[in-house]
Amino acid sequence: MPAAGRTAVRRVLAGCLVLLAGLAGFLLALLSPVETREPWSAPVLVLSGESLPEISAALRNSGVIREAKSFELLVRLRGKARELKAGPYRVRSSEWGWEILDRLVKGDFEDTSITVTEGLWMAEIAERLDPFVQGGGPAFLGAARDASLLRDLGIREQTAEGYLFPDTYRMLLSTPAPEIVRQMVRTFFQVWERELAGRAHHRGMSLHDVLTLASIVEAEARVASERPRIAAVYLNRLAQGVLLQADPTVHYGLGQRRARTFYSDLKIPSPYNTYVHAGLPPGPIGNPGLQSMRAVLWPKENCRDLYFVALGDGTHLFATDFAGHQQNRRLVRERQVGEGAEAVAPAPKARRTR
Repeated sequence: MPAAGRTAVRRVLAGCLVLLAGLAGFLLALLSPVETREPWSAPVLVLSGESLPEISAALRNSGVIREAKSFELLVRLRGKARELKAGPYRVRSSEWGWEILDRLVKGDFEDTSITVTEGLWMAEIAERLDPFVQGGGPAFLGAARDASLLRDLGIREQTAEGYLFPDTYRMLLSTPAPEIVRQMVRTFFQVWERELAGRAHHRGMSLHDVLTLASIVEAEARVASERPRIAAVYLNRLAQGVLLQADPTVHYGLGQRRARTFYSDLKIPSPYNTYVHAGLPPGPIGNPGLQSMRAVLWPKENCRDLYFVALGDGTHLFATDFAGHQQNRRLVRERQVGEGAEAVAPAPKARRTR
């Protein structure tokens, strides 16, 4: 190659090197810490199933990175796009972009673990999460009733009641309420699609009906092994057009949990009063766990029971007809009297299931 040609090649290569160095310096500047003299930290909640652009935008909106696209480029160059772990992070303004990335890959976040137990009402979940939600419990309830957010999450109902999956969640103080609702609902749909959706389709049951009945089973069952049988009782009553007459639905309509149900409660015309209205109530009366949903979709086979009565120790006596139910009620009263408890007066025959 002539000397002039070699010189031209060297100039091109030098120019490319200068350009690459400039780009590297520019990217390095974009990935540099936002604030080091007086560093601060900000909560960043990475939700399960979020895309890399969504995660990068969350970091940018929290102010802990300078530019979302540069962080996306860093993640892709290092081949870590599928390794980012969901969770509540508290990211410091003094961290470089690759330090933040390493924490997301390791799942190294500061958090508080909060357990949402099965069967809690939406309002009770709000009380439990109050110290951790930005704006407290009222903000959580507002987000759980936000029509736009619900549509975005795939919920066609007026609230997220029933869709707030009971689990242990890790969250930061002052986490925005919509993010917590998103996390709980997305967890629900992951469980639903993985384990339950196919069975519901096979049984011809809608998601809404499964959740509604499962929430009643959750409220009634105290012993796990009885869930499928309790579910079978209610499914049998629905199939025969018999009123469900489930006390927990009455309590939900009243807006307060009660240890016992009074006759006057049964006459209150709440849409959730299944002593008055036939079929399922308008929606879930709490947030059921996986086992109660499974009980509805896999109820006790060949079960003809239509009644059950609580023994007081968490278990129930079941009956296929009203005569057997009345006998079980007498056994329960005798047991209570024998143990020194005050006998419970029987309800009218046409009204009482337990």
